[in-house]
Amino acid sequence: MQRPKILTAAFVRTINRAGRYGDGRGGHGLSLLVKETANGRWSKTWAQRIRVGGRAVSLGLGSYPAVSLALARERALANRQAVEQGRDPRRRHAVTFAEAMAAVIDLHRPNWKPTSNTEQQWRSLLANHIDATIGTMGVAEVTAADVVAVLDRVWDRPELARRTARRISTTMKWAMGRGLRDNDPTAAAVAAMPKLRHHPNHHRALHHSDLPDALTKIRTSAAAAATKSALELLALTATRPGEVRNARWGEFDLDTAVWTIPAARYKTGTQFRVPLNTRAVALLTQARNLTHGDALVFPSPITGRAMSENTYVKLLKDLDIATSAHGLRATFRSWCSDTGVPRDLAEMALGHAVRGVEGAYARSDMLERRRTLMQQWNDHIT
Repeated sequence: MQRPKILTAAFVRTINRAGRYGDGRGGHGLSLLVKETANGRWSKTWAQRIRVGGRAVSLGLGSYPAVSLALARERALANRQAVEQGRDPRRRHAVTFAEAMAAVIDLHRPNWKPTSNTEQQWRSLLANHIDATIGTMGVAEVTAADVVAVLDRVWDRPELARRTARRISTTMKWAMGRGLRDNDPTAAAVAAMPKLRHHPNHHRALHHSDLPDALTKIRTSAAAAATKSALELLALTATRPGEVRNARWGEFDLDTAVWTIPAARYKTGTQFRVPLNTRAVALLTQARNLTHGDALVFPSPITGRAMSENTYVKLLKDLDIATSAHGLRATFRSWCSDTGVPRDLAEMALGHAVRGVEGAYARSDMLERRRTLMQQWNDHIT
């Protein structure tokens, strides 16, 4: 085959003779290296010869057909433009996608609540899906097709798929902000996938009439005392699982029967007061004998640190109780609806933030009204 003055898509596709083929005078040093492999096939890789800081360097731009002629030219031009702007294009290829995502995790970690599992979700995505696909690629080299390869692995789980796409896009934007790439291909990758169906995945929850028997089961089980007490307090206060697992004694005033959850640990980012009903006070008074100082109220009996959320999951599963820990909030909210509790009072008891103009004017936390409500809830489930 005759060597062309500039490369063409047809030539790149059909060339089967070893050699290095340049893209002509206007190709910014782009060339195609063709080699025969041990199994008789042909390896075709892109390279660019360019001067950086007065020295000639060679940059790898990927392999064909994953990187087409058009894309190779695009990358070669971007590298030449970087040199003209006084930047070293090798930096774009030195940072892998996995390193970029790890940097994003470090950047956002201070803003994540200690009780959330956000960092765990990011690191799980990185270990289970990114490292196995695009993790070792330069963040500048990842294309929409590469992102599709990641999404293919999780697309049968809609919520995980959406979360994965969002976090890849966040990483791409981080790279763009640092001059490591010029665009975010995530939207194009999502557009190339089948449309996701929205199937809400609500937490499993008991009917409120079944909760008293479930609590009796928990109290009489052979589980650790801290685990049983934590799960019962969760039901009695209708708070969130992480708020109970990470609760410390300094937050409780048993004389006034109020638990003050600090803003740093609360989902809405504001301090929240929880009125404690009689059973909650009795349970906490009993638990007080197990720990001291400003320690965790319900430490893990194994590590002494905050117990894992899986501790709740395991106990409920072992006792065959058909609810999740978070589902206990839904049980409480359903009871509120069935017994005619005013909506604003029920929502305040759950600590839900009121949005918009209504929220701007609603300044009371209804503590005393909630105290009466939570005592009624106490009487119902105990």
